[in-house]
Amino acid sequence: MRVAVIDVGKPGRNLGWAIDEPDEQGTDLDACIETLIVSLDKGPVALGFEAPQFVPIRHDPLALLAGRKGDFGRPFSAAAGATVLVTSLVIVPYVLGRLRKGLPHASASFVWRHPLTKPGQLLLFEAFVTDQRKNTPTRHIEDARLAIADFRRGIVSPETFESSVTSDECMNLLGAALLRTGWSSDVALLSSPCLVIRSGSIRTASATTIVE
Repeated sequence: MRVAVIDVGKPGRNLGWAIDEPDEQGTDLDACIETLIVSLDKGPVALGFEAPQFVPIRHDPLALLAGRKGDFGRPFSAAAGATVLVTSLVIVPYVLGRLRKGLPHASASFVWRHPLTKPGQLLLFEAFVTDQRKNTPTRHIEDARLAIADFRRGIVSPETFESSVTSDECMNLLGAALLRTGWSSDVALLSSPCLVIRSGSIRTASATTIVE
């Protein structure tokens, strides 16, 4: 399985992507999509978007915009989180729509504990890369690579691999994008949790490991 991450931003300005085995990278979103189509045609792919991909559903009006469990001072609703969330609302459907057109018989899932083995199987997740304090021309590609490395570390033991960010109830934006782009008609995707990989923190069922 190849693993890819798109660091969401404005195409042509502050967007970067990377994919491993073999390593490829770039800043051109369409080139990324073409690489993903070729990869999915040959085998399964895990694809992460570096932007909040679910928002919490809450019943207390005073807590509606509070951070998700695991956001740790970087809430989805404030500053950079809110900006990149809105950007992803157009980037993610664009990517998934192009993938669907290129591979109309492919399938997508959020279930990370069951390894993918067949061509056309797509696992979607949220990448959460923060506080890297870089200001280089390749920083968005570097962030994508960090998220790929964290995913690889966690998926070694998928049965105990846990999401870094959770919510008791959620609105899954990836699920909404899958419905809108024709991948599925199952509205249960809207309330299904997705995996979140927070850079530097690999969570298992028994512990949280901080990777330096």
